[in-house]
Amino acid sequence: MTTLLASALILHVVLGLIGLACIHFALMQLIRREPPYGFVSKASFLSAAFFLLSWATGAYYYVVYYGTAVKPRILAGAYPWAHQVMMESKEHVFLLVPFLVVAVWLASRALQNASDPRLKVAASFAAATALALGTLVAAAGILVSGGVR
Repeated sequence: MTTLLASALILHVVLGLIGLACIHFALMQLIRREPPYGFVSKASFLSAAFFLLSWATGAYYYVVYYGTAVKPRILAGAYPWAHQVMMESKEHVFLLVPFLVVAVWLASRALQNASDPRLKVAASFAAATALALGTLVAAAGILVSGGVR
């Protein structure tokens, strides 16, 4: 693996974790009685940006290296399910997470201008769902990386 590919993989993980931290911060503020919607808006926007950057670096690593060098080793090894189940699930679930975070960002922008309890609940639910799915995606990544060893 080249230094560029190793860097892309590390960035993919770190950017995804920062995105998770940002949506966690947003959720913790959303569940307050009087959320600071400006902060929620900034945190959810940053979360979306970090998730999209994680997408880009992960996609580069996957297309250039994982698909040809790592995936065949996992499928031929003792834990082929690490790719067949975990990676395939990770790939598809991760597509949803940035869109949930963008929904939280848009909702928080709307809530800055007008209070709507139902929108606040929906934004909180979307943030919690993004946080839960993002955490599962990170756990799946750990299992996949263990499957190659």
